Amino acid sequence: MQNSHHKIVIILIAVFTILQLIVLLVFGYTPYPDSNGYIELAKECIDRNDLYPMVSRLNDYYFLWNVGAINAVVFSLKMFNSVLPLLIVYCLMKGFTAFFIHQITKTIFTEKIAFITLILYIIYPANYGEGTSTHSELPFIFFTLLGLWLSITKKQVFAGGMSLAFANWFRPMGIVFLISLMIYLFINKKQIWKPLVGYISMILVIGSLSYIRTGLFIYQAKTGWMALTDYSTSHATASLAIGENSHLNISEKDTEWKKLFFEWLKDHPKEYMMQMPRKLINTYVSDNVNMCVFLPDKAEKEYMYEELSMKTLFSHFPHYSSIQWLTILNLLYYYTILLTALLSIKYFNKNTFLLPISIISLGTLILLFVGHGEARFHIPLMPFFLILSALFINQLLWKEYNG
Repeated sequence: MQNSHHKIVIILIAVFTILQLIVLLVFGYTPYPDSNGYIELAKECIDRNDLYPMVSRLNDYYFLWNVGAINAVVFSLKMFNSVLPLLIVYCLMKGFTAFFIHQITKTIFTEKIAFITLILYIIYPANYGEGTSTHSELPFIFFTLLGLWLSITKKQVFAGGMSLAFANWFRPMGIVFLISLMIYLFINKKQIWKPLVGYISMILVIGSLSYIRTGLFIYQAKTGWMALTDYSTSHATASLAIGENSHLNISEKDTEWKKLFFEWLKDHPKEYMMQMPRKLINTYVSDNVNMCVFLPDKAEKEYMYEELSMKTLFSHFPHYSSIQWLTILNLLYYYTILLTALLSIKYFNKNTFLLPISIISLGTLILLFVGHGEARFHIPLMPFFLILSALFINQLLWKEYNG
């Protein structure tokens, strides 16, 4: 029976992975603005025979984008003159995320809850087509889940910490998962220093290689203070102020963004706090971004998101195109996951619950305090909403989990 169940899990994950590749083959590359930006920067790096950030442009950048994601594109373009090989790798990574989620859930909860989580994950419409762009979320999620799997399931905690830091190179949220892992290990009376040492070790490797090449210790993107300043204050004022410091390198500019924000915060603390409900709503109100994959003629659209925006969906009701109906279906699924995850708090047990709860809570708090609120930002947290939703469904149907 155990072998039969294992085979079913492997078959489901294999089918899920194959479907990722089919979506890429049928619908092709999705030209999100950020994804296009990564490709343009990567092409410039290749023209100058450099990596990102380019040594010759350290004083030109106003902020530093997701370093790992852009250098992955550089590698693909340099080796194959195409991003297709990278997108194929991303599709395979998406398949492995399903495996990691199943294994992590099986370890901290039960095999039945893990199976429900896997089913929820593979039938989630938004989980198809992520591999059609060079966005940073997919590799970030892959390496964070790999890190948690190594730490929790395989007991390779040092390697797990290194993987979390490598994920941070793609998208600067790795600290959320490191802290959550350390909380989980502490509650379960495990040593918490190993993932921290692994994390710091990988940061030292990445930062030192950057220092040798650029003279700057860079181990992650530097967009946080810029985005927080730009969205909290007047865009024009912030951009103008930093533009006057064009002689500074990227690290010095990041310091200036930070300084500019705190100067504003000192006089506007109430406004800063009042912005948080809007940030929360903007982060969680929709789940439409990945549906752009299925849009026809997406490369020709001036504003690709418009057809699937909440405003457009509201105004067009009920006269929807097929892709808009799919987006509505995905939204209903997404809201159901959020609701059932919230209701799962009824079954709270600190030894198991604290991993998904702390990841969701810390991730959301960071987005509120140092983010600006955007639908894409909740994507790295969705696997953990799905885990909690699966727990609720299991309890609702079978009432077999006792913590």
